[in-house]
Amino acid sequence: MGVKKPLTDRDLEFVKELEDLLYDRKNEMPRGSYTTAMYKKGLDKIAQKVGEEAVETVIAAKNRGQKETTEEAADLLFHLMLLLAEKNIPLHKVIKTLRKRHDKGNHKHIGE
Repeated sequence: MGVKKPLTDRDLEFVKELEDLLYDRKNEMPRGSYTTAMYKKGLDKIAQKVGEEAVETVIAAKNRGQKETTEEAADLLFHLMLLLAEKNIPLHKVIKTLRKRHDKGNHKHIGE
């Protein structure tokens, strides 16, 4: 098992940039964009895609290597962020919820 590398400021900045891009695409709806196509299909299709990617992530984790699991997890994270943007839920609210649970000693989010 390898040594865990911490998230860098650059990593966190990329997540913020990706969230900004998802909201920009929602507002501008540029032609030829996958994100635009998903927004046009609506919430049900976006939610379905999150579910599909979650299942693919689980299957990869159980039956495949780290590379495949990482790729599926990236797809899941992207589509979850897309779903949140569709619902106008900024990622910081999700993080705030996790932090609040952790601060209260409610560690369900880490399996306790």
